[in-house]
Amino acid sequence: MPPSDAPSASKPPPAGADPSTLGAALRAKPAARKTRRREVDAGRDAQQPPPSVDEQLDRAEICSRSGRIDEAISICLALRASLTAPADAQSIGWCDFVLALSHLNAGRAKEAVVAGYRAVGKLEPGTRQLRSLTVLASAAARTGDAAGALEMLDRAKRLLSMVQSPRDRCLFWINSGSTYHALGDLAQAVRHSTLAEGLLPEFEDVYLHGAVKMNLLLQRVILAVADCHGQETPELTELFSAYASQVERLVAAGQHYPVAKGSEDIADAYIALGQYEKAREALQIGVKSADAAKAGPDRGILELRLGRIERLAGQYRRAQAHIGLALELLAESALLKELAEAHLENSLLNEERQHWRAALDSYRESAQIRERLLIAQSDARAHALTVRFETEREKDRERQRGTPA
Repeated sequence: MPPSDAPSASKPPPAGADPSTLGAALRAKPAARKTRRREVDAGRDAQQPPPSVDEQLDRAEICSRSGRIDEAISICLALRASLTAPADAQSIGWCDFVLALSHLNAGRAKEAVVAGYRAVGKLEPGTRQLRSLTVLASAAARTGDAAGALEMLDRAKRLLSMVQSPRDRCLFWINSGSTYHALGDLAQAVRHSTLAEGLLPEFEDVYLHGAVKMNLLLQRVILAVADCHGQETPELTELFSAYASQVERLVAAGQHYPVAKGSEDIADAYIALGQYEKAREALQIGVKSADAAKAGPDRGILELRLGRIERLAGQYRRAQAHIGLALELLAESALLKELAEAHLENSLLNEERQHWRAALDSYRESAQIRERLLIAQSDARAHALTVRFETEREKDRERQRGTPA
């Protein structure tokens, strides 16, 4: 109820009152209330402490694992610039770990290797160094450095006894499985991912639970396809059904990124069985999930697969639309291997349509990008060898200093 001296709709203003004065008074009161509210909000914000370094890095890691790669990298770079060694050495090392993870998720294996070695060199033995070693192993595997990847996994396994958290042990096994997957050893990938799955009842993490189950299903599908001689077996039928159910659960939970990442492998499995329509359906589901996760480069990969299916089916107009969109999306990313494949696919499409000049231009573009990819892989390998050489040289110096004269 308004105060007795305030004008209202039920009480007319006093006779002789200046309407402009009353209007000004009415306008002033809400403004004062808004000001007080702003002051209260500002005071509340001032009372809340800023997020700690660990909280910011946790947020960056969540962004990275859910496909928001640019946001994760921005957090890390801003945070890293504010940290100073040696006081913040462990925080800088963990920042480098999240950067390595983000570059790896974005397909930038060279940058992931460099950041991974920085993280491993700074972090003390324990959970964080173990996790950095497994991410570095996955990155090394994607540059073709199988020996380096296996060496990092072996170092990480020696730290496993220091790690008690079921979640962190699960991350070790699932990342080991991903590394073997990248190396093409699907039997070892399934074995390690199965060990990760066995730890899921011991902790709560909806996102990690979904990712572990999805990875294991995909690896089992790929392994089964390799042994089926082009015929769908009862085992594969069961695995495809389990995969479809898992996709439904993840989409319902808003976890679109694992679905987008898994769609390429499941589509390749259907293609190996000659089931092109099911491959197309799997890719279209992946495209929707990539859009929902705002994962442009991942959608580019899926569009490329759709374009290839349409080209093989003789649907050249549809193929051109998919391949053109793939080229656009991949050109904005650092996925050189996939971008080279997209230009090569475009060359094949134009060749079949007898557009010879366009076919030649796309082929040359693909060749140039493959050269850049080779240089990037060589740089990553050279960096890894340099780090190992310097590490061993430092160990030799320490041994010599400890040797009595």
